[in-house]
Amino acid sequence: MFGMVEASGIKILATVDYAGQRNNVLVVAIAIGFGLVPIVSPNFFRIFPDVLKPIFGDGIILISIAAVALIAFFDRTTRGEAEADSLNAALAAEHA
Repeated sequence: MFGMVEASGIKILATVDYAGQRNNVLVVAIAIGFGLVPIVSPNFFRIFPDVLKPIFGDGIILISIAAVALIAFFDRTTRGEAEADSLNAALAAEHA
C-alpha cells in the first residue's frame, strides 16, 4: 500500500515545473525535510502536548502540512499583483 502511494507521489512530482517556478523546488525540499524530522529524531517533538503527537509524529502528515503551508505562502499573490504592489511601493517611496 505504502509503495503505491510513494509511486504515485513520485509520478506527480515528475510533472512539476521546477525550472519555470523556482519556489516548487523549495516547497518539495522543505516539505521532505519536515517529514524526515520524526524519522531522524523521534524525540524532537517530545515537549508537544499528547494531543498533537499523532500529527507531529507522522512524517506523511508533516510533509502534507508543510507543503500546503509553503504553497499558500509562495502563491499568495499573482505575478501581476506582486508587480502592482512593487510599483505602488516605489511610487510611495518617491513621494515620501
